[in-house]
Amino acid sequence: MTWKRYAALCAALLLTLGLTACQGEEKWIEGLVVEVQTDEAGDPAAFVVEDVRGERTGVRLAEGSRLWPRGSGTWTDEELRAEIRADLRVDAWVHAGCYPRREKLETADGTVNAYWATSAGIAGELRRGAAALRDGTKLDVLELDGWNSRRYRLADGTELLEVDEPSGPENYYVGDLESFDDLSEAAKEKVRQYYEDQGPLYDEADTLERCYAAWKELGEEYRSGHIRQDVSPSASSERVMYFSTELMLPREYGTAVCSSTSFQDAFDRRTGERLDTWALFAVPEAEVRRRLPELVGWVEDTAILAEMSAALEPEWIQFCQSGLQVGFPAGSLPGEELDYYISVDWRNIPEGFLQPWAVPKSWKENP
Repeated sequence: MTWKRYAALCAALLLTLGLTACQGEEKWIEGLVVEVQTDEAGDPAAFVVEDVRGERTGVRLAEGSRLWPRGSGTWTDEELRAEIRADLRVDAWVHAGCYPRREKLETADGTVNAYWATSAGIAGELRRGAAALRDGTKLDVLELDGWNSRRYRLADGTELLEVDEPSGPENYYVGDLESFDDLSEAAKEKVRQYYEDQGPLYDEADTLERCYAAWKELGEEYRSGHIRQDVSPSASSERVMYFSTELMLPREYGTAVCSSTSFQDAFDRRTGERLDTWALFAVPEAEVRRRLPELVGWVEDTAILAEMSAALEPEWIQFCQSGLQVGFPAGSLPGEELDYYISVDWRNIPEGFLQPWAVPKSWKENP
């Protein structure tokens, strides 16, 4: 299912829930299906969901309950029934909006509280033993369609790591900024291909091993790690479109603490050609390295300024709506264990420092 179709389905579901909420009627249930009950025709009549806390709740289906399978497309009634029969099974991940009136449901493992569904969507599935660690330990993988993410879990249900698939610039919009949609058709294809070729900027297998090691040390105190890599628009000029890649990785394994690093790429908005960062400046690279840290204004220690100049990598320079920003990743500056950011307001950037065609529109529009 594409993210656009999934968003539309979720919007419809939320609208339904919103209408019932206005009447004080709302119950949200989400989790893993552990049992499915069918009627005489073989269609689902009820199912049991186990949430992330291990609590089980029944969901009853009525003739008016709206069900959405995992796939996308246009179906006949019979095709839709077949899709739902195939997808709504044990180990499917579902979310359901229900009326709040509580009933009882007899299950294979006893009686549970149950609710009548207004609508329910099948959002993924748990694939048992689908991955393995270096020591041979098998892991279950929970795949969530709409979020394009997967969660690695131990057999007892402990979540080790959540990974969101890298998401390209065509999926993100930021306020009133120009975006991927404002590129020429030729540029769209080249920019999309650039990020597809770039792929993940992280080592998923190594991160998973580190999470497992932290779990063995911390036990019940362990908290799942998270990986995310998104590309979104950050600024634009008449000739250039700027996209920033944000990479989030676990920083302290076994805790919820993450590190976030940003990188920027500039593209010719007509051709899609990736532009060299130093070419965006009207002065030589050596002068950019020396002057950019000085333009911050509040950094007076000459030794620190020299360290910034020496460490500076072009992709760390970001053209933003309000000026320039440089993000030094953790460990790139002597004595700095965390990410270190400096920013320069566009008003403090001297004339002639940048190429006129590289200056973001927002600087001119917000004097």
